[in-house]
Amino acid sequence: MINPFFHTPRRRFITLAMLAAVVAFGWYAVQPVYPRCAIGSGAIMSAGTSAEEMEAAGRQAYEDALADGACGPSHARFRDWIG
Repeated sequence: MINPFFHTPRRRFITLAMLAAVVAFGWYAVQPVYPRCAIGSGAIMSAGTSAEEMEAAGRQAYEDALADGACGPSHARFRDWIG
């Protein structure tokens, strides 16, 4: 008689753990990364500025630098690994 692959709880746990590790690694590999570049928002913000406003200003500064050619576009993390 042929034993099923998931015969023991240990094999089931190891298989599911490996599957979860592969999925997590794949998710990490396709996350976008941004090349290093010097950007400035061009505006001085007060200490009471909310985090959303500061992030919006940073995002706008990055988009402006991208349009000017000062920064490269974002790419998947695994692109750095393969060259």
